[in-house]
Amino acid sequence: MFGAIADDLTGGLELASMLIARGVPTTLSIGPGEPARYGVAHVFALKSRVAPTAEALQATLEALERLIEQGARQIFFKYCATFDSTPAGNIGPCAEAILDRLGARQALFAPALCETRRTVYQGHMFGGAQLLGESPKRFDPLTPMTDSNLVRVLQAQSRKTVGLVDYAVIDRGPEAIRSHLDANIETSFFICDTLYEHHFSTLAAAIVDTPFVTGNSSVTAHLPPLWFKNGLVPSPAPVRLDGVEGPGAVLVGSLADQTAAQLDRFAQLNGVFTIDVAEAYAGRDIVAEAKRFAEAAIASGRDFAISTALPQERVESLQAVYGRLEIAAKVEAILSEVARSIVFDFGVRRLVVAGGETSGSVVRALGVTDLDVGPYREPGFSRSVAVQPFPIALMLKSGKLGSPDIFASALDDMRRPIAQEPLLDRWPPKV
Repeated sequence: MFGAIADDLTGGLELASMLIARGVPTTLSIGPGEPARYGVAHVFALKSRVAPTAEALQATLEALERLIEQGARQIFFKYCATFDSTPAGNIGPCAEAILDRLGARQALFAPALCETRRTVYQGHMFGGAQLLGESPKRFDPLTPMTDSNLVRVLQAQSRKTVGLVDYAVIDRGPEAIRSHLDANIETSFFICDTLYEHHFSTLAAAIVDTPFVTGNSSVTAHLPPLWFKNGLVPSPAPVRLDGVEGPGAVLVGSLADQTAAQLDRFAQLNGVFTIDVAEAYAGRDIVAEAKRFAEAAIASGRDFAISTALPQERVESLQAVYGRLEIAAKVEAILSEVARSIVFDFGVRRLVVAGGETSGSVVRALGVTDLDVGPYREPGFSRSVAVQPFPIALMLKSGKLGSPDIFASALDDMRRPIAQEPLLDRWPPKV
């Protein structure tokens, strides 16, 4: 009934977990290949955010064809709440390709996440009171966001005309939004102002019957009540997820300040091994050292973390020598090799991974293609279980999200099964 294409794994998980929390049976698969199963809603979690544009388009369109074959009545293209991209894409090119394939006329862009005070006002993105281009996102190693004007950012990536649905239109309700689109028929894409959670509810009512929508996950969380009301989904489904026992570990590939604080908190009671990527280029077998550290921690019965996070100036110096994408690929390769070892050789069964790109690489390295997803609880906390080749509890999170103690609390929480009724009367779960 509803098909989503996410440009990274953590974002896809967040979206699926929101629909599950709202009572919609939702399945998630990794990559554009044929899933093991389809639910009422299905999410394809790709690794296309920073891929070459041609590769991103190919994967996106392959996933789209599968959703069309399944008869999805609405397609959602999911990207980061901070609109992570470069002047070349890939948000604009992928959105254009989907719009054209569906034969649709227009699409709304709702990237905000009001729970974390990431809002859009007059087309400009804010993190709290700080403009995006003045925030730490301007130092992102892969997608530095130096322009806060999302209309301008999207127009630089797009051949189609980009406009704005401002808060005054949204405040007037769904009909006003639809009228605004009809009055600007020459415009294909519209960035949407979103200052408060109720703006998402209004947007959802405006687009519930449109063939194509884009944004962060938040707007999709407001669609299920409309589906139930209109009989598109028969009844809310109970929420279930198995718990998993076994050794626990954290892998950190994110450089976000939030992740650094979380790692510091975890290190107060647990061992942390930090990998210096420069040492790998110098020929030192740092992966073997990380494995020995992990084996010793598991033998002692302790949870542990292995991190490639380095100070910003250190990362920039490495990028200057080897290139931005090369450093990112190196980090992902190192952590993927570590992940395979700690899971298959040392028996880790509870795993937290911090960093969207890192999460995708690690899960693929483990051979996981489909996930059972738990309900959404708060930003950055989405539990899941990979059932092949054996149960592995996973918590894959964006580097920018999560509470300070999320690593330890997630590892502990993974032991317990989840059984609850869907959240129907309010959203979000926590404010």
